[in-house]
Amino acid sequence: MFGRKHNQINWGLIAGAIELGETTAPAMVREAWEETGLIIEPEKVIRIYGGEEQRFTYSNGHQVEYLTIIFECSIKSGQLTSDNEEMKDLQFFPENELPPIANKYPDYIFTSN
Repeated sequence: MFGRKHNQINWGLIAGAIELGETTAPAMVREAWEETGLIIEPEKVIRIYGGEEQRFTYSNGHQVEYLTIIFECSIKSGQLTSDNEEMKDLQFFPENELPPIANKYPDYIFTSN
């Protein structure tokens, strides 16, 4: 599933930062709820990636390097809700018809295992 924020043309993954004291899976569940209205359950970690290709420089010059963890999840409940505070649009895309993506991700994360 991809989401598009109110101020963006391109699409992105459902994602976010880990809050202080939070671990990865609960952070992912929380972000999915906030951005989609769905309650999900992580099934397994599919991929972890980071490194030089995931470096980013903010407009103030601050540099960071992202570590991304891709989970396979199941939807447990909730109602898919776009046009919320976080997201303007939410949509599933087939892997051979991906939309323009805001952040740089390795192509292999979008292919079936």
